[in-house]
Amino acid sequence: MTKTLTHFIAFTFIAVTAVSCQQSIEKQLTGTWKVTDVQTNFDETKVTPEMLRQVVDMQKKTYFRILNDTTMIIISNNLTHEARWHFNKETSEIIYSFTGMRNMSNTLGKYEGNSIINKSTTPLGVIITTYEKE
Repeated sequence: MTKTLTHFIAFTFIAVTAVSCQQSIEKQLTGTWKVTDVQTNFDETKVTPEMLRQVVDMQKKTYFRILNDTTMIIISNNLTHEARWHFNKETSEIIYSFTGMRNMSNTLGKYEGNSIINKSTTPLGVIITTYEKE
């Protein structure tokens, strides 16, 4: 009986310690996120190789900083935009809206493992951009 009680106490201690050491999703997302991969699935009859290269280059120039549990900065083409964000626990999506435009929300991407994956559908096709934290 004593051996069982000792094992139970040890297991409980380990479980409580593991749960308390886990970071909140907001803490996990805080930091600078940069593009690590861009994949496209475009209709090749509608796009030239040069146009495709420009689209990929533009995606690679956009990055963002999540500063805290509500504020993020998006940097694109050397322009800085402040936005408010939140994490949807049901879909694992990061949703943001620009300051002063709360009624228009955008999906930054889906948080999967250590990456944020954005899938955009455009008139030319689909762009999948993967961001990872620096």
